[in-house]
Amino acid sequence: MKVKFTSYLRDLIGRNDAIIKMKSGVSVDDLMKILWEKWPIIGKMDMHGEGPIVILLNGKPVGRSVKLNDGDEVELIPPATGG
Repeated sequence: MKVKFTSYLRDLIGRNDAIIKMKSGVSVDDLMKILWEKWPIIGKMDMHGEGPIVILLNGKPVGRSVKLNDGDEVELIPPATGG
């Protein structure tokens, strides 16, 4: 599964994307938990930041209960900041 990091999330993690090995049929929420463990800043931002991270699956916004399949691309967009 390819995960793309955008905006300032990319800067915080220090990379544009990552390949995460997962079985088909797991949920977006399962993926997020793995990402939180690997990069705690994602969990901190998602749960305690300006708002939840927006998740795109193959270019379309999805909820966290959506199931993932081989070849899917997930893009994480951090919450907007500023004023």
